[in-house]
Amino acid sequence: MQHYLLYVLLLPFWVLCSQFAFHAISLKVVEKQKECRTIGIVCTTIGIVSLVSRDIFFVMSGFALIMLGLRMMAISLDRIEKKAFIDTPPQ
Repeated sequence: MQHYLLYVLLLPFWVLCSQFAFHAISLKVVEKQKECRTIGIVCTTIGIVSLVSRDIFFVMSGFALIMLGLRMMAISLDRIEKKAFIDTPPQ
């Protein structure tokens, strides 16, 4: 019963973090950077805290949240005034 309650508590954090991440990615320029940085820090923190439990569900969810948080922080480090992109050939 204790594990069930812990699962019920972790699931909303997972859903909220993923929904906030998808919302932050849809924003534009400066707002996108700020939101992605904040959500990245929150997701990474929740992921690290969930690693404290030794249950396999929490460990895997923690790793997933840490990866989502690191992805959000990487998106927030994107420069606003880019002139050269990796994917496009030089002109």
